[in-house]
Amino acid sequence: MIFFLGIFSSLIFAQTKTELKTNELQKPISEYISKNFTGYTIVKAFKVDAKGIITFDVCVSKDKNHEKLFFDKDGKFVRKESCSNECCQDTIKK
Repeated sequence: MIFFLGIFSSLIFAQTKTELKTNELQKPISEYISKNFTGYTIVKAFKVDAKGIITFDVCVSKDKNHEKLFFDKDGKFVRKESCSNECCQDTIKK
């Protein structure tokens, strides 16, 4: 029974996170970052598919400032979170 619940819960909460290269980001995302985060570098970018709902997570940094930016499927900015350097160093196995 526990085994079944483990598999069932992993299916319910399944999400796929794929690392993207900077040049693979949608134009609205790149433009938003250029306009609103001048001087920041894109450290990591991910396409997230959570049961068919596509979003994008982008980690940017400038000096000691690290931000995680969230965008919807169309590249529209949703929100940001301040984070430690570790969140920007997150690695995803392809």
